[in-house]
Amino acid sequence: MLHEISPNRFDLGFDNTRSASPEDLILCFEENSILVKSDGDKFFIPQKKDFGVFKLDPKKIYIGELDGNGCFLANPLLEIPDGFVYLTPVQIRQKLEKMHKWVVAVGIQLNSWYRDNKFCGRCGGKLSKKHDERALQCGACNNIIFPKLSPAIIVAITKGDRLLLAKNRLSPTNHYSLIAGYIEAGETVEEAVKREVMEEVGINVENIRYYKSQPWPFSSSLMMGFTAECIGDSEIVLDEKELSDAGWFQASDLPEIPNRDSISGELIRLFRDGKI
Repeated sequence: MLHEISPNRFDLGFDNTRSASPEDLILCFEENSILVKSDGDKFFIPQKKDFGVFKLDPKKIYIGELDGNGCFLANPLLEIPDGFVYLTPVQIRQKLEKMHKWVVAVGIQLNSWYRDNKFCGRCGGKLSKKHDERALQCGACNNIIFPKLSPAIIVAITKGDRLLLAKNRLSPTNHYSLIAGYIEAGETVEEAVKREVMEEVGINVENIRYYKSQPWPFSSSLMMGFTAECIGDSEIVLDEKELSDAGWFQASDLPEIPNRDSISGELIRLFRDGKI
C-alpha cells in the first residue's frame, strides 16, 4: 500500500446481519459521485446521525470498519439535506482526508459491482446476496459472482537521466503519468509491460523489475508497479487513441504529475529524488 493512502485503519469486512448505529459512516452514491457532509472547506463521510429526519435505505450494506465505526452503502436520498454535497471521483481524491478517501474508493468499487450485477450472465436468473461471504448467487443455477478485480500494470521507463511520461487523452486533469494498461488473458505481467509500452509509445524495454502493488478501487483494478529501461531507439511513436502527448523528462523539468495517492505519483517522485 502507498504511504499516503494506506488502509491500515480500515478493515474490509462481511457481516450481513450488522445494522448501522448512529456513529457509523453512510456512503450514498449517485452513479460514482458520493454524498458528503461539508464544513467550510472540509468534506467528510457523514455518520448516520448526520442525516436527521432524512430517511435512509433500510437495506444498507456493510462493507467494513474504520476506527471502530461501521461503513455502509446506502441508496441515494430523494432530497439532499442542507450542508451536504455530491463529489465526483476527481474531487474525492482532492478534498477528502486520506482514510475517508480510501473508504469511498472501496465503496465506489463495491457499489458499482452491486449495481451492475442484478442478473446471472449464465442463465439470466436473478442474483441475490450470499449469506456467508461477499458474493452474489443465482437462485436458478447457483452460479456465484464475486466482486470484479482487473489486474493492470504501470511502469516507470527510464533512458539514462530521463523518464518517459504521457498524458492520457481521457484524463480530466493536466497530469502527465506513467504508461499503464490492463493485463490480457494468457499474458504474464512482464509480457503485459512490454506490450503496453510498445502499443502506446512504440519503444522496447528491458530490465523489468517489480516495485509494489496497489489496489485502485476507482477502476476496480489491482495495479502492479514496475520499473524498466528503454533499449534501442527512444523515439516515441504515440498511440493517439489512448494518449494526447508523451515525452522524455529530466528530474529537474517534470510537468504536472499525480499526487502521492497513486503508485504513479510515488514512482515519479522516486525518479525525481534519484532513487530509480
